[in-house]
Amino acid sequence: MPIDHSNGKCYRLIAICLIMDIEEEVLRKISPSIEQREYVNSAVRDIISAVREEFKKTSLNLDVMLVGSVAKDTYIGSPDLDVFILFPTTVGRRELQDIGLHIGRSILSDGREHYAEHPYVRGTWRNLDVDLVPCYAVRDVSKIQTSVDRTPFHTKYINSHLKNGQHEQVRLLKQFMKGIGIYGAEASIQGFSGYLVELLILKYGGMRNVLEASATWKKGETISLGERGRHFEDPFIFYDPVDKDRNVSSALSLNNFALFIYAAREYLANPSLRFFFPNERRSFELSDIRNMLDERGTELLVVQIDRPDLIDDDLFPQARRTLKGLTDLLEDAGFAIYDKIFYISNNIYLVVELEYTTLPNSIRHYGPPAWIDNAQSFLDKWSNKGLSEPFLEDGRWSVMIKRDFSEASILVRERFQQTSLGSAFRNLKGLVITSGKRALIEENRAAISALLDKRKNWEI
Repeated sequence: MPIDHSNGKCYRLIAICLIMDIEEEVLRKISPSIEQREYVNSAVRDIISAVREEFKKTSLNLDVMLVGSVAKDTYIGSPDLDVFILFPTTVGRRELQDIGLHIGRSILSDGREHYAEHPYVRGTWRNLDVDLVPCYAVRDVSKIQTSVDRTPFHTKYINSHLKNGQHEQVRLLKQFMKGIGIYGAEASIQGFSGYLVELLILKYGGMRNVLEASATWKKGETISLGERGRHFEDPFIFYDPVDKDRNVSSALSLNNFALFIYAAREYLANPSLRFFFPNERRSFELSDIRNMLDERGTELLVVQIDRPDLIDDDLFPQARRTLKGLTDLLEDAGFAIYDKIFYISNNIYLVVELEYTTLPNSIRHYGPPAWIDNAQSFLDKWSNKGLSEPFLEDGRWSVMIKRDFSEASILVRERFQQTSLGSAFRNLKGLVITSGKRALIEENRAAISALLDKRKNWEI
């Protein structure tokens, strides 16, 4: 009897129709309106005009260029304006920085210096966030002197390759990644940059094609639109078409790479607007947290530190390093770690889920086999000095001794400063340590919830 495939084809057709309806609704929500376009374009004209006026105060042959998502018409929401000040390559690095910062401060009244490879100014212009970035005007990407010199080439490449209709596909994929929490290459997210999203659309043609292609991706997946340069060991590699020796996805973490693959499969199987516009995530009530921990049988250690005055791109890597220093300290002392997280708000919270926050006072200390020449020195050292006399097991000497620290909170208070911490955390200002039931307080609720809430954005 022939197999009837009509039901399967019918379900697939229904799913495709549902996905198309969802994507049309998403585009209606995220595509810039005529009024927004006019406002953004007017702001761009005004700030470029203001930058050119500042050029007249110098003796240099400077130019200005709009780059980024506004220049490529791929922005969603209220866009940032990325304005690059192009300097001749004959200008020294120090002069480029000084003049670039002076122009930025002159134009952006609320401007603040930020640092990439060299400083630039970030502020607002007509209620839009603006980055005013100095760079070198190089004719060939092989001649770049700073990493930002490459950005104008990215803008030109995308503008010359994106086809009609693909700008909307870029917007869709950006919103999908934003909805699942992995859009942005900054240190606070470690996700997909806007440029990477644009390249994925160029590679596969549309958002749905990208999602379907990701079903076969594995760790180390390597993609290109042209030449491939040096080898990379990153979770995902997409060779920059304007610089074959650069991986566009170098900022993408392994977890976020895996999350994208999973989310793509889930969306194609069960399409929903919540992948694009998830519900707001709220902290658990303290009573629910207590019940969860009672059921798990674990205990918490929460370390609170004053937030250093750093931009996020500097703060988040240092917080990660400090969390690792904390967990290394605990593990070296014998504490079993189940989970860990850092949480950044007005303060920094390091939350560690432990099997126990209190260990036995004693610990077994292993010595040499009885037939080793220095076995006697072990016996001499520990006779009448341990919590037991030395004893043999399987021919090897052991002794029970007093543990240096049996309380996790005391260990952290006494030794945390001596571990490997982010440079801005070495003074541990405002250090507050709570553990066990004492950690379950309102002040810690959001940070603890961030550790315990493992739901994906679209599942909330």
